[in-house]
Amino acid sequence: MFHYTNKDGWNGIGSSKTWRFRAGKPPGPHPRAAYFTTLDESTRYLAARLLIPRDKLSYVFAFSDAGDLKPLEGGRGQFVFYSLDDYDVEETRHLRKGATGL
Repeated sequence: MFHYTNKDGWNGIGSSKTWRFRAGKPPGPHPRAAYFTTLDESTRYLAARLLIPRDKLSYVFAFSDAGDLKPLEGGRGQFVFYSLDDYDVEETRHLRKGATGL
């Protein structure tokens, strides 16, 4: 599972051993939640597919899926998942974090 973010998000999430992804209200008709995807950095047109600004692709947190995230309704539910609450990822589930180069 992947979570893309900008420099501010990177600093906040990566500052502790347990990564906390804070739920927030995105633009549009989607619920206040923390959002994740199964699409990695090699995905063509990643920002367009995720419907996020390109600057939100600067950094990534990758972690193993625990199967507890809900798929987004509609076609993007194949690769966009969310948690209505803040979502904590313990260190044992961390795979990698860093700049994406995108």
